[in-house]
Amino acid sequence: MESKTVLYWLLITLSFALTQPGAITFANWDAPYGFYKDLSVWLSCAGAALVLVFIYGLHLWRRGELGVPSLIATVPLIAGTFWLAYWTEGFIRGEMGYGTTGIAGFIVGAFIGLLLSLLLLPMALPRALTGELYYPYDGPLVLAWYFLLGVAVLLSVALYLQKKREKLREPDNPAP
Repeated sequence: MESKTVLYWLLITLSFALTQPGAITFANWDAPYGFYKDLSVWLSCAGAALVLVFIYGLHLWRRGELGVPSLIATVPLIAGTFWLAYWTEGFIRGEMGYGTTGIAGFIVGAFIGLLLSLLLLPMALPRALTGELYYPYDGPLVLAWYFLLGVAVLLSVALYLQKKREKLREPDNPAP
């Protein structure tokens, strides 16, 4: 696997891992609506980040640095993430006026949520690491976040080793 492919999948993993603390922070800003609101907000923010990573993947593909299978695998991941986020929002729609009325508004809100989640990340990260960010019903989200952090570390190590291997294969004195 080439280093750009590993980087692409690392960015996909970070799309989920880096959006979760900030997304849960602003999901619970006004009142804790429960597990479904936290999950819906997190996945919508991650879906918006995935769209941006996919656009970057298209750029890499045009330059010949990323294969088509990675791009093809990303499309159902994006669609599934947005679908699951929209579906879980349906469980809380109507509670105190929360929720969108259509998929277009939901997707626009996802990109706004992505911006908010990244802006709140520095404040939310210490609380997430100590467990203060999460309510008791957020146990599965905590486990998912730690799993994603582990995958991100493994992909970072793989990327480092791949870059080191590519560096060793390069000739020391390239011809002029």
